[in-house]
Amino acid sequence: MNHHPSEQCAGSIYSAKSWIWLVFSLYYFVPVYYIPFSALAQVLLVGIYCIFVALYLWAITLKRRHVWIPITAITLLGLAITPYTPGSSTFFSYIGFLVGFTYRTRIWLAVTGLLVATIAALHFKFNYPFPYFAFPAISGLVTIGIIGYVEKLRLDARINQQKSHQEIEQLAVIAERERIARDLHDILGHTLSSIALKAELAEKLLEQEKHQQVQQHLSELHQIARNSLSLVRQTVSGYKHRGLSGEVMELCEKLRQNGFVVELNGDIPQLTPRAETAIILALTELTTNVLRHSNGNHCQIEFQQNCDKILVCMRDNGEVKSLIPGNGLQGIQERLHALTGDLQSSIHKGCEFIISLPRNELHQQGS
Repeated sequence: MNHHPSEQCAGSIYSAKSWIWLVFSLYYFVPVYYIPFSALAQVLLVGIYCIFVALYLWAITLKRRHVWIPITAITLLGLAITPYTPGSSTFFSYIGFLVGFTYRTRIWLAVTGLLVATIAALHFKFNYPFPYFAFPAISGLVTIGIIGYVEKLRLDARINQQKSHQEIEQLAVIAERERIARDLHDILGHTLSSIALKAELAEKLLEQEKHQQVQQHLSELHQIARNSLSLVRQTVSGYKHRGLSGEVMELCEKLRQNGFVVELNGDIPQLTPRAETAIILALTELTTNVLRHSNGNHCQIEFQQNCDKILVCMRDNGEVKSLIPGNGLQGIQERLHALTGDLQSSIHKGCEFIISLPRNELHQQGS
């Protein structure tokens, strides 16, 4: 089955703000003011509400393909508590949002229609006044479901735009690499032809014992080699910078293909070849760790510079109880220590790695 682009992402895109909407769930307790409940019934109502809040908070952290579990649980919870209070109508608004934000149009409409029919059946079975149960339940289910569906469409558009932007940048990188490859071919082709010709002439003159002319050809050969080396270094410097950018873009795309939403912040610096290699190897290892061990769905890569350091931060929102450095992380540390750099890690609200290098590892033009 092919998944829609947004289905590869998780509901936790909105987890930073979605919990705020729980304030409206307090309408669940309104019936307490006009329906007499025993103390035991009130305790039951509070317990059901706590379970609902836990399920909702769980739902907004799950990947799309797993959200059906809390949706089903909240629905069953609403059906179970409806015989005791019409306040269960509040739950259907949140179900509407989760369904609208999670599923494609046909599934969303089908599930919404089924829930509307269920609400109508409950209304007639328990004979609640229409304004107290059926109206808030159906209106909340439909209107909040539309809001969730529109949010999903906006997220799809943003993801597609981001992917298009990254693809354009990657194509630009590929085009630049091809240009540099052509330049190297032209430079080395002409240089090697000149060297071969000069060496052949010097060999023939040496056989004729014309030592002065041989010395002249060897001097010219030496100068050709030095000039060509300078041109190659200039060309490769540009290639190295594009190499870091290209590798970072490739790692971001790899994460996206595995269901992560990726944020790339800051300007990618132009580093010395050895520092660039260390950063590429470190980010590759960290990306591999995220794909193997993280159960999160959001990853951020950020490049920063301050007065004396270059910082590369990589964060994900996976749940990590402990972090035991293996050979991969130890290898990163060793490579960074060789450059007087460092790798720091933390597992507060996800997993975070901060790579630091001294500013003298910035590539200086003309060096």
